[in-house]
Amino acid sequence: NAIVKDLFPHAVVPEKEYGQLENAIKSVLSEQQKELVPTFINKIIQLFETFNVRFGVMLVGPSGGGKSTIYKTLQRVMTNLRQQENEDERFQKVHTHVLNPKCVTMGELYGEVH
Repeated sequence: NAIVKDLFPHAVVPEKEYGQLENAIKSVLSEQQKELVPTFINKIIQLFETFNVRFGVMLVGPSGGGKSTIYKTLQRVMTNLRQQENEDERFQKVHTHVLNPKCVTMGELYGEVH
């Protein structure tokens, strides 16, 4: 959205509705006793959208910036929506495996062509 506004400053970009996803995010955050901060919810939705168009994603940022909470919340939301038999096939049970990037080679981490 920011890039479009930079390139086309007078363009009006419609907001996309995330109904069930956004409600599920708010529910999970409330269960975790987290504040419902709109920018934080938006970051979780952005990660969801990114996974819909990318194979792998790296979350980078400062310590305490919410990276772990963002991906763990999305994992729980996706799994909950699948268990509720939501008809949207994008919502699937999610398993995560965290890697220490120092224990694998750069080629193993990012991929390489021989």
